[in-house]
Amino acid sequence: MRKILLPPVMLVLCLIGIVTVNYFDVAVIILLSGPVKFFGYVLIMLGVFLPAWGARTFRQHETNILPYKDPDHIVTTGPFKISRNPMYLGMILVLIGVALLYGTALGFIFPLAYFCVANGYYIPYEEDRMTVVFGDEFTAYKVRVRRWL
Repeated sequence: MRKILLPPVMLVLCLIGIVTVNYFDVAVIILLSGPVKFFGYVLIMLGVFLPAWGARTFRQHETNILPYKDPDHIVTTGPFKISRNPMYLGMILVLIGVALLYGTALGFIFPLAYFCVANGYYIPYEEDRMTVVFGDEFTAYKVRVRRWL
């Protein structure tokens, strides 16, 4: 069993990073202002909804939600019909939404960093485990459903 920095912890660290660089005026290049920034609220709401829906779907299928433990069942319903990783997608949407609210260039580094860690570390590890546990069933699912959208 491999222990990792849990994705929600990484999310919180990135949120703290966005707030910190803006609070201390480190992020001085303003990219967005005015009404377009409020689109961030929409992304935050969607970003909270997707992981909650994914977690609920996992509970319905009585499968493990922890990324460092082996999965119990393959889940292909609910948000997993449109994305293999709706929870990560939701967390990235929250980060992009918060970055939009602040509107500074430096704030967008954190969603990008989260995406890079999720896409390069978390997801490949989880997909390797899924392939080991579910084999051809997971391979067929990967063909049908994209990693992000």
